[in-house]
Amino acid sequence: MLMTLAGNTSTSSTADLHYQCDSAVGPDPAVTTTPSSATTSRRAADTLPESEAPTTNPYAEWTIAPDDTDASNWQRSCASAMRSASWQLPPLQTVNSGLAVECARQFALAVARNPATLEPGRNGSPGTADAATLTKSVIDAASDAAMTGQCLAAAGTGTVGSSSGAAIPRTGSAQVACGRPSSSTTTARSAVVLPSDIAAQGVCGQRVDTAAISPGDLVFWDYRSNAPTRVGIAVDATQIVTVDPDSGQVVEQVLPTRGDVRVKRVLKGDS
Repeated sequence: MLMTLAGNTSTSSTADLHYQCDSAVGPDPAVTTTPSSATTSRRAADTLPESEAPTTNPYAEWTIAPDDTDASNWQRSCASAMRSASWQLPPLQTVNSGLAVECARQFALAVARNPATLEPGRNGSPGTADAATLTKSVIDAASDAAMTGQCLAAAGTGTVGSSSGAAIPRTGSAQVACGRPSSSTTTARSAVVLPSDIAAQGVCGQRVDTAAISPGDLVFWDYRSNAPTRVGIAVDATQIVTVDPDSGQVVEQVLPTRGDVRVKRVLKGDS
């Protein structure tokens, strides 16, 4: 079930696989204590340095036999997620910055403070949305800002999700699914394209230590059945913009502090 990275012991490889799973599908129900950020960093520190990081996830081919009764549902969910998840380095410790980052902050706050800019969402009501669509729209706008040098959302023009306004048509532009470069799209000006549901978004990006959370970082929490059910966009170190699941309204709220919060970074900034 375990795959060993070059130069690593079986123990460190086991710890790394657990860290990869935790980053992709959330906390292991079999673990009753929540590791601190420092502990999580140390667990991943035995992996290869960034300069030698694999270009593909070395666990992508990991499979579990259907009749393996020792495998948990969490492990099976992880094996499935590894097929598309980025291999995780230790949690990023550097605060992100740059035009895309600032555009994500302005865009998210503009939507939260003026819901009328949203296209009719859930039940066809103006100012309502689902969280995955909101997150995708914010990252679309921020990614476009990095390519064009202009954050149209900051000017309050257009509608979230409208190709004539905040979201610029992408015909002919390089696209990077989940913010993960491929061999054919390695330019820093490639557009980041998030999936359209929260669970799929949860495997995107690189994990971030909560001490380094920055505008535009994706915040996932409330994991159920080994997948996040809530997502928000960070607008500063302590606040996020998300969608209230009961009303469908876009709201600002304090960064969740529960033990199953996972933060991912998909935007390429200046840092």
